[in-house]
Amino acid sequence: MSLIAEFSLRSSELVLSAALREVPDVTVELEQQMATEFGAPVMLLWAFGGDLDRFEAELDADESVREHAVIEELGERRLYRTRLATENVCGIYPLYQQLGASPMAATGSADGWERRVRFPDRDAVVEMRRRCADRDVSFRLRRLYTPGDSELEDEFGLSAEQRDALTTAERVGYFDVPRAVPLEELGEELGISGQSASERIRRGVSKLVSNTLLSDF
Repeated sequence: MSLIAEFSLRSSELVLSAALREVPDVTVELEQQMATEFGAPVMLLWAFGGDLDRFEAELDADESVREHAVIEELGERRLYRTRLATENVCGIYPLYQQLGASPMAATGSADGWERRVRFPDRDAVVEMRRRCADRDVSFRLRRLYTPGDSELEDEFGLSAEQRDALTTAERVGYFDVPRAVPLEELGEELGISGQSASERIRRGVSKLVSNTLLSDF
């Protein structure tokens, strides 16, 4: 079953990083990305939220951009057709193709890129993180879920309940030697039974180990 991952990418080598860094109030949203017969990908991007005239000037200086043009303007939003200079940018889009992933949404700002991508399975997400690390691109998984599933996972594959149980256990001293609080008291802190707290801790630790220590093997 496929998984949808929402994650952030951070690197000064990513597309538009220089322009967005110089005009931090501007945000861009990817409407479409396409390959061309000339080999230079084209991105259609909406830009908004800042000084767009200055942003255009910074696009001229951004080495990841070969050329750009405004093709539509709606109020304080502008739609740009931007041809990329692939030789000057860390390519991420080819990774999606190699892993069988389908990009769904992308938002760029001075803080980096936020992406939503459908992956064929969890292994593909782990491999995406590994390949980003190989390219010195910070990959931070924010949510991972199956289509139609309301239970969301964090960057380590933990549900909100599991993350809360683990952080609460650490805060109250459950992991101390000797333990500062018994299991029953931890359960009371979480608003559940001691048995449920034990199971939540066990499953959380198992996921944490599997998705961190074992994910590179």
